[in-house]
Amino acid sequence: MADVNLSVELLSNVSETFTTRVRRFGFGDGYEQIAEDGINSRTTEYDVTSRPMALSDSMILEAALVAASKGDYLKMTLKPFSYQERRYRLKDSTFTKQFMKGPADNAGISTNGASYTIFQFGLIEAHTS
Repeated sequence: MADVNLSVELLSNVSETFTTRVRRFGFGDGYEQIAEDGINSRTTEYDVTSRPMALSDSMILEAALVAASKGDYLKMTLKPFSYQERRYRLKDSTFTKQFMKGPADNAGISTNGASYTIFQFGLIEAHTS
């Protein structure tokens, strides 16, 4: 699998979810043992919404997301969560693309004029040891 470098300034909104996979073993008296489940049991997921993008930037991002949906890694920096470039997988190999018209075109008179694209997708950080 190849790495796809993203150099487009794309982030509008990012939320982080941190999960640790654990094993639980309960006893009849209510006592429970909890232990981390193997190596790389930590999962960090990000829900990303891009800023409204013009056609040239949206084509770059869409090509990268399509490649990632087929198994490639995305290499990018998710500020403020990380200031280092890291590798991510596309969660569930899916993304959503939404079109919107520019503010000057919202009068509803014409479909001509500038339009923008917003992407929504989930990323899972690829941990390397």
